[in-house]
Amino acid sequence: MAAIQNTDGDLSPEAVTELRSLTTAYEGGEVEFRAAVLLEDAERATIQTTDKAGTDFERECRSFELASVVSALTDGKLITGREAEVIQELEQRNGAGQRKGTLIPWEALAPMEQRADALVTTATPEAGNLASRPVMSALERLFADSAAERFGFRTVAVTGRPSWPEMVAGARAHWVGEGQGVDAEPIQTTTKTPEIHTATARYLLSRQSMKENPALESVLRRDLAGVIREAVDYAAFNGAGGLTYEPAGLLTQLEDAGRVQELGEKATFSTLLAAVVSIMESGKLASTDKVKIAGAPVLFQTLADDLVGGTAVSQLERLKAAVGMPITSPQISPTGARDATEEGASNVFIGAPEGLALIPTWGPPELIVDPYSESRTGKVALTVFTFVDVLMQRLNTHFYALTGVQDRV
Repeated sequence: MAAIQNTDGDLSPEAVTELRSLTTAYEGGEVEFRAAVLLEDAERATIQTTDKAGTDFERECRSFELASVVSALTDGKLITGREAEVIQELEQRNGAGQRKGTLIPWEALAPMEQRADALVTTATPEAGNLASRPVMSALERLFADSAAERFGFRTVAVTGRPSWPEMVAGARAHWVGEGQGVDAEPIQTTTKTPEIHTATARYLLSRQSMKENPALESVLRRDLAGVIREAVDYAAFNGAGGLTYEPAGLLTQLEDAGRVQELGEKATFSTLLAAVVSIMESGKLASTDKVKIAGAPVLFQTLADDLVGGTAVSQLERLKAAVGMPITSPQISPTGARDATEEGASNVFIGAPEGLALIPTWGPPELIVDPYSESRTGKVALTVFTFVDVLMQRLNTHFYALTGVQDRV
């Protein structure tokens, strides 16, 4: 353009045409440059802003109304609103239900979040309805208060057939002199792959209670979650595996590994402490902080009733001071039937399970609402399916079980 402008005299038609084309090209380039600058600024602002998609979806899951889904499926209506969007997102992430059920988020089986100052309608006991109560705690996972969780089991979401590697040999430290070295030993590893096991929770709900009960949402969450939690909790410790459709629990896996001792007498502080010391030696632990003891509720009573001779100190107090409070639950070990001498037997587990005891879960739960099979009684059958397994690592070094532990009440 500068060359054309410096031309002496009038511009030729060719020069005018070229000047116009150059001007148009310049204006177009300036527009593209300005657009690129605006786009870059917008991209930088997007990068600097935290992605809240996951947080927003979790918030929607916490507000998921299980009662409205059950009501819609019972009446044969379409699920709409928030619930429909959450179910659609779950299907996109996990695929459709394996049993043609409706996918629901794990949060739908956890306690409801309510404000402390919220007004709650309470039904009269004479009406035969359950009274609703405000729940003050925050939303918790389904297994948050289970015995397995307190012992050290951790739930982990998986897809497909993942493998957990475990090193069995070859990891060793050596001391060497200056300028010397040691040949590395080959590392030997093994892998464990979980298998899908299906747990079902079946619950009968009357149509009348669905219409009248103001606490239906909290009741559904509490009861369905409780049934699933008990089943998985028991399987984590006592699942038989094999052809029983249950996952192989901790006791079954310890029996296969030869890490079970038949005690045949009452558990004492010395007996349990010896097992703890054995775990510390085989697992190369530096303290008892990570060692857990779990057994039947009667273990707590037996240790508390057993006083050290000439003192008011019980075996339980000695154990608490040395190791910590034992975890007790009927899900860990049901107390055996009493014999003629009023004695029974149960199992006690000792282990350092941190990071080594896992409960893999495949996808969210599935809900099937059946308004037909119990139609004669006016009830609706609700079935929730969950897909889990129990996976243990380092059984030979970090876990031990005492069976036939006697008690006397």
